[in-house]
Parts: sequence; structure tokens; C-alpha cells
Amino acid sequence: MKLKNLCLALGLSLSFQVASADAVRPVDSIVAVVDNEVITQRELNQAVAYNRSQQDRDTRLSDQELQRQSLMQLVNQSLLVQAGKRNNVNAGDAEVEAEIARIAAARRQSVAQFEAAQMRLGIDRRGLRRQVRDSLIAQKVQQNQIMREARVSDEEVEAVIARNPGAALPEAEPKPQYRAQHILITGDGERAQRLALQVAQEARSGVDFAQLARQYSQDTSAQQGGDLGWMASGETVPEFERAMSALKPGEVSRPVRSQFGWHIIRLNEVRTPNSREDRIRAGVREALVQEKSQAAMQRLLQQLHQGGYVSIRM
Repeated sequence: MKLKNLCLALGLSLSFQVASADAVRPVDSIVAVVDNEVITQRELNQAVAYNRSQQDRDTRLSDQELQRQSLMQLVNQSLLVQAGKRNNVNAGDAEVEAEIARIAAARRQSVAQFEAAQMRLGIDRRGLRRQVRDSLIAQKVQQNQIMREARVSDEEVEAVIARNPGAALPEAEPKPQYRAQHILITGDGERAQRLALQVAQEARSGVDFAQLARQYSQDTSAQQGGDLGWMASGETVPEFERAMSALKPGEVSRPVRSQFGWHIIRLNEVRTPNSREDRIRAGVREALVQEKSQAAMQRLLQQLHQGGYVSIRM
């Protein structure tokens, strides 16, 4: 499962602009207030137009329902972005430009053509980058929640198979799987980076990794010696996966930066299963990850709605 695809499937990471209160033009009416941000009628109209263009002819929603769903997407996105900013989740300029290039390429356009198309919708170059930055922040907040709550163990997979003897269980093409440990050092400052470098040096020099994880890691896996169990390709954030897949079993990485902090990774085993039983296990694992991910996102949004201020004004 691709985390990004899940975010998009949930309709929570659309790149629609949500304005700050002091940026709203007097002629643009406010349709919702979300904590410290507002959603304007113009933004809602853009969201409705976009969603209408993505609808299948056979499943077209009424104008009223389409507007309701579009407004809720904007509210959810605003809650996610503001939560991310409160927790120092950022998207750098290079990330924003890369994402714009990716979106343009997916539409078979150059960046200039894509920008021109957005301009015709009333979104200038600066506004486009603000929207994409917010979308990336929202995706990172979602990934954070999913990574914490959607891990699936081998035992869970085997339990599902055991409870359904003879049943037609889902199958999937097995992906390379990695068994790894990691140590997470949270924080953005120089102190966190220095500590990560120190711990990585100790681990690479032969100090017991599990002991270091219990001593230093700020991840929930710390008490298990940093053991993450088996993970399939696509189940971790890109920075982590790139570093992990570059290792050989027994090797320890240098500190790797992601939105969660600094990771020191030890790869223990790699396997690439290919039997029918392995395809069933892969299918069950994907289904469990999807189920857990959706539940995690629902809990996150529920918490944000309960802890935030949302006022619909239409």
C-alpha cells in the first residue's frame, strides 16, 4: 500500500487553498472558520469544480452533496495543516517544486503549462506553491498517524488466515520485505542531530543495538529493542525506506532525517517471498494495513474536530 495513495483515497489531501483570516478579500464571503483559518466561497467553488471534474458519469453526486463533501474536505485539510504546523511539520521549497513537477508530469504537462492552467483557475504562482506546501504538510501529518498505528505483525496476518480456513482471501504480488530495528531521535535542532550522530557511531562500532534503542529511542518500539518486525516495501516513509533498502543484513545506517526526526536503522533480514501462500499473506497484510490506516485517520480527524473550532457559515 502506498501511504500517499491512501491519503488521496480518503479525500483528505486535496491541494485546495485555505486562506488566513487577514488574507480574505472583503468581496469573498466566508463559508467556514477552522481554528485560525477561514475557507472562502471562492475556495469552495474551486474545490467543487475540481471534484466535479473527477466524478464518474455513473456516480455523479447532486450539487448539494458535492458541495457538502467538498467543504468537509477543505475543513479536514485545514485541521491537518494547522496541526502539522503546530508540531513543526514542514515542507521545504525543494519538496514543493518536486511535487509540482510530479503533478505536471502526471498530467502530461510541463511545469509552465501546469502553472498556466492554474492561473486560468485564478491561482497564481505563489498561491499554487502555498497550496502544494499545505497539501504536503497534511500528507505528512497523515503519514505520521498511519506509521504509528498501522503496523501489522506476522502474527496478525497468520491469525486472519487461521480464522478463515478454505476462504477466498485476498492475494497480492509479494514485495521485498525487511526486518529491521531503528532508533528514533526526535527534534529538529542541532542537539538532536548531534545525539543521532553519537548513537549511530556507537551502533556502527558494535555496541548492542537493542540496548541503544532502549536507552535512546523515542519511538514506541524502544522497549522491544527498536524491533519493527517485518515491513513490506511501501509501508514506511520514503527517506526511511531508501536508507533501509540500501543496507545489507547486519549493517547500520548513518542518521536519516524524516518528518519524524532522526532514524538510525539496523537491517537484520531481507526476504522476497513468491509462493501462493506468500501472495495470500501479502494480500492479507495489505488489507489489514488499509483497515488500520483508515481507522487511524478517522481517529485523528475526530480528535482534531473535537479539539478544534469549526464553524460552518452557509
